[in-house]
Amino acid sequence: MGKIIPYSRLARQQHLNFLEAKRREYRERENYLLRLRKLLFKIEGQMRTSELQQLELFRDLAAHFKIPLEFPSLGDRLGLQQFFNTHPVLVALQEFFAGRLTPEECYGKIVEKPRNFPPKPDKLE
Repeated sequence: MGKIIPYSRLARQQHLNFLEAKRREYRERENYLLRLRKLLFKIEGQMRTSELQQLELFRDLAAHFKIPLEFPSLGDRLGLQQFFNTHPVLVALQEFFAGRLTPEECYGKIVEKPRNFPPKPDKLE
């Protein structure tokens, strides 16, 4: 005849198997998340590099046309966005790059706008 296994031993083994299965599930998910985080870090780095190259392009254009541009801090994304949306030369250049202005129209806006810059806001002290 077969040996009788006590219920407590069966229940314990079931709990141990359940824990082991959950540990494997957790490790698989954790490894997947780790790979995704590494990929996201690489993508964020590439995006940041591209953003800096775009800013450098605008700096080069401003230097070429001798337009003083004081960009906000690179960490101030909202400030940069507002700066690009309100500065008349940057707006004209963005329209040109988007294909909404011809080179002649863009040049006209660039050379006319420096005389009509909005006044600089007073610095808070």
